[in-house]
Amino acid sequence: MDINMMMTSQLASLQQTLQMSILDKAMTTGAAGVIEMMEDIPQQQAAPASHPYKGQVIDVQV
Repeated sequence: MDINMMMTSQLASLQQTLQMSILDKAMTTGAAGVIEMMEDIPQQQAAPASHPYKGQVIDVQV
């Protein structure tokens, strides 16, 4: 086997390993960001939300 072919094969393998490493790092960072955002969301109260217009005067014309 020619030395150039061996080096080309090793370089391709190294590039693939590096791409996978970068992808893994990006996914880990993204997941950590999502977890952080979810922790920052205020806890919702158990009480039901108020009705958007119940109890208000609505002017309807036909």
